[in-house]
Amino acid sequence: MSLPRALLATLCLVAFALSGCSKSNNNSNGSAQIRVVNAFFEAPSLDYVVAGTTLATALPFQGIKPYQGVSNGTQTFTVTVTGAATPLVNASSSVTGGANYTYVVYGPLTSVGTILASDSFNDPGSGFYAVRVMNTAAGIGPIDVYLTPPGADLTVAAPTVGSVAYGATTLFISVTIGANFEIRITPTGTKQVIYDSAPKLFAEHSGTTILAYSKGSGTLVNVALLNSDNAGGAVVVDNLVAQYKVINASLVPSPLNVFIDGNLQLSNIPYAGVSNYQQTATGPHAITVQAQATPGATLLTLNPTLSAATDTSIALVGPAGAMNGVVLLDDNQPPATGSAGVRFVNTSANVAAVDVYVNFSKQITALAMNTASSYLNLTASALTGTPYEFDFNVSGTVTAVLKMPGVTLLPSHKYTVYLAGPTATLQGIVTQDD
Repeated sequence: MSLPRALLATLCLVAFALSGCSKSNNNSNGSAQIRVVNAFFEAPSLDYVVAGTTLATALPFQGIKPYQGVSNGTQTFTVTVTGAATPLVNASSSVTGGANYTYVVYGPLTSVGTILASDSFNDPGSGFYAVRVMNTAAGIGPIDVYLTPPGADLTVAAPTVGSVAYGATTLFISVTIGANFEIRITPTGTKQVIYDSAPKLFAEHSGTTILAYSKGSGTLVNVALLNSDNAGGAVVVDNLVAQYKVINASLVPSPLNVFIDGNLQLSNIPYAGVSNYQQTATGPHAITVQAQATPGATLLTLNPTLSAATDTSIALVGPAGAMNGVVLLDDNQPPATGSAGVRFVNTSANVAAVDVYVNFSKQITALAMNTASSYLNLTASALTGTPYEFDFNVSGTVTAVLKMPGVTLLPSHKYTVYLAGPTATLQGIVTQDD
């Protein structure tokens, strides 16, 4: 745990202690109870060991393990990607006997974060419940959380909990009980909804933590509700919103129109054109493509399922008679400080596989048609960005089919470079995705 987060956790624990903490077991001689949460998007699963006790093995992303006993006092917390030799986290924190805690691991691989928070809260009394917010959504910045009657107008509403910084946990506050509440989250100071829930019911006298975390989107977040009861009950409440963008790398001479579930969403996308991300409902969709020049004639139908709180890129490829779509899940988590993340996609019409060179050094071998590489972290200057040359060679040869000199990358951003077109007129399409 980094020093600022450690100080924050300590201050929160002191605040809980001073306020009485009536919803906890005050037997300081017993074991502490720790619930572990995996909000770390960039690994399939994590192993958690605290004070030599294994609390979870191969806990998947978004997995939550109920409270388990751990000896009180200062203990070592070790978290490892399942199957890895080197731990992500190896740090010490103090826990009090008889108290309940939530321990969350989050953040991108380049900046792993942890929160250890006491789950004690004061009973808010009849007609109320208690709620707090944890913000572990990397790259989003501070957030505002609204709890409103379903469908309430956010433009005239004040946040229930406002300005929650990344890596921070608020104190519990009392909220008047209602039949149902819609949970919505916006970047602080805006009304741009980046999380929306179905109506939820909060129990009288209860205490709930709203945990906001990232599933890889550069804009959207997801939520888990963690109850401060002795069972450590918890549930993931998926965002009702996902987002997608469209890249026209096809051989169709006319600009393209894109329909979602029969409704025109994007119009007149030219060759090599890239749309902004578009928000839509999560779940399965019918995406159809038509040429602007021949309205009503469908060139392609795709049926992707867009997962909650994710970013998806859809590259349209091929000629009018054999159009296809390359559907890519985007990882828009922040790259390492002072770097940019870049991936490459071979959407060429007839180059079966390419080797990709970055500043004349081969970084990717045999990138097949309609496939994407993993992300590379490349150094980027904070002042003016850093220029790179990207070269694409026929795989296994020194024959370059496209050279892209002077591509400037800015730090803290994620990019995708698409190789598009037939051999005679290949070009690169550079998108900034976050």
